[in-house]
Amino acid sequence: MNNFSYFVEKINLYKKQIVQLVKFSIVGVINTAVDFAVFFLFYSVFRISYSLSQVFGYTSGMINSFIMNKKWTFEDKTTGKVIITKLLKFVITNLVSLGSSIVVLKLSKTYLSNSILIAKILATLCAQMINYLSYKYWVFNKF
Repeated sequence: MNNFSYFVEKINLYKKQIVQLVKFSIVGVINTAVDFAVFFLFYSVFRISYSLSQVFGYTSGMINSFIMNKKWTFEDKTTGKVIITKLLKFVITNLVSLGSSIVVLKLSKTYLSNSILIAKILATLCAQMINYLSYKYWVFNKF
């Protein structure tokens, strides 16, 4: 393989990874919209407690995330019982991510900044990094 071919191959690989990261980000925005919509539907329209409304909203966003990331972001084509394993890995990832975000939120608020907004941004970035890497290399891994 000559240097030009190697260079083109590397560019194509980076391009594919950037496209995948953009797709992951778009799915994240959609998940957030689903979460908020379901939360406010249950809380405002059905007058369900905010805690239970949060569970419904978060769960709806998570289900949407699994479907869209599986089919679109990571183009995972597995079917059958393997999906149950991937769904379990997905839920574990989200629980780890949620726990990590709570820790980062608390540490950021306590030691870095008194601003809850800055702490929330740092916690969200940490959670998204955990999610992306876990989805890519563990949940939807093609190997």
